[in-house]
Amino acid sequence: MNDEQYWNGLHDNHSGNRNTYAEYVRRVRTHLDCMPAIVPRTMMQIASEQLVALLIFVVTYILLATEYREATIATMAGVAAIWAFGILTPEEMISYVDMNAIGLLFGTMIMVGALSEAHFFQWLGVAVARLCRYRPTHLLIAFTLMTGGLSAILPNVTTVLFMVTITIAITELLKLDPKPYVFSEVLASNIGGLATLIGDPPNMMIATATGFSFLDFLANLGLISLLALFVSLAYIWDKFRDNMKGADALSALQESMPLLKMPDMNSDRRLLWIGLATLICTVTLFCLQDIVGIYPTAVALLAATVLLFVGGRKMPAILRDVEWSTLLFFGSLFIVVGALEKTGWMDTVAQGILAFAGANTVYGISVVLWSFSLMSAFINNIPLAAAFIPVLKTLGNVSGLNVYPFWWALAAGTGLGGNGTIIGASSNVIAIGLARSKGVRITFVEFAKIGIVVLVLTTLVANSILLLKFWV
Repeated sequence: MNDEQYWNGLHDNHSGNRNTYAEYVRRVRTHLDCMPAIVPRTMMQIASEQLVALLIFVVTYILLATEYREATIATMAGVAAIWAFGILTPEEMISYVDMNAIGLLFGTMIMVGALSEAHFFQWLGVAVARLCRYRPTHLLIAFTLMTGGLSAILPNVTTVLFMVTITIAITELLKLDPKPYVFSEVLASNIGGLATLIGDPPNMMIATATGFSFLDFLANLGLISLLALFVSLAYIWDKFRDNMKGADALSALQESMPLLKMPDMNSDRRLLWIGLATLICTVTLFCLQDIVGIYPTAVALLAATVLLFVGGRKMPAILRDVEWSTLLFFGSLFIVVGALEKTGWMDTVAQGILAFAGANTVYGISVVLWSFSLMSAFINNIPLAAAFIPVLKTLGNVSGLNVYPFWWALAAGTGLGGNGTIIGASSNVIAIGLARSKGVRITFVEFAKIGIVVLVLTTLVANSILLLKFWV
């Protein structure tokens, strides 16, 4: 075989189709080439790629669920395996990365980083505590509502970071049990983040996949989030009210008030006001997306660019402190899920859902909502949403079924289901880890006993509202 014949035949197999993973290995003719293939080689390759893609996906999920390896490392290993087995080419990998979701997340990180550097969140927490006069029940209500509200306009992971830090400091001074407050804030962060496009990572991913606007999320999920927040708060208060009543808060009050000084806001007032103005303008443009026609990712990136340019001398450090590991995790996760999509697994799952739910939209809403709510309790809701967003897109294409209500069931299920266990949502893992570092230990079982109950109660609320909205 001369060089021209070799290069012309390099990618051809017995059926005349292109090989997928042997294109860099020089082919040597053997006696096997003269034997007829019982099963077409392309079908064998497809079956093999499907099996390998599924195996990589499952192993990656196990690593994420067990935290045997850090999340970014686990997903990067999955990407390396996908490339090594030739399931996706580098070009295909890039095409599966949702740059809109990553850009949106990056933009919000810059804005939050600037406000954190200006001590805005610490000031807000201490101000609310003083306003409540440090009364246990008032603190529980105020901190829960504040966490839920902030999680609607900021990433919920960021919200729990500063809320848990402030809460533990205040409860230590007041000699209160910090666990009810930490529990309530973690649950509120997931519930509050459900309400808007930017509050929860799965919502960002759904928005970039469907084109739903900020107001679409608020209109379809806002009421669910609000009622679920009150249900969660009522349950936590009922469960821990004896603990809070038993605390001698009044005697500790006089001793602790002088110690809770307001953070110094004079160190960088310029950064504070620029950061607040940028955040307000960003949220306003999110709400006006249908009018101005600017996509949320473009708004967030523009806001981040302006802030980096005019924010002052601290902005380079804020840029360095961006959670690059989180962005890399998202990108790697999109690729791992993309391998499933390319090998046909999403089509298979979509057909299974269609066969199970049938053409009954009402029944389908309940199936999708409860399935994802229960699964999100044990599988982190970010990879779960990433895996099933393509399924719903495929379901609408192959069946002609109106999947619009299913998108909101998916968002509600992944958002509320993340409250079930510690590993259900990234905000849970971060908040509980932060609390542990400050001496407040909350076990997996301890969290699940509360989280599962809240999951069931809030999912019932969501199911009722979605059925009334899309059935009546």
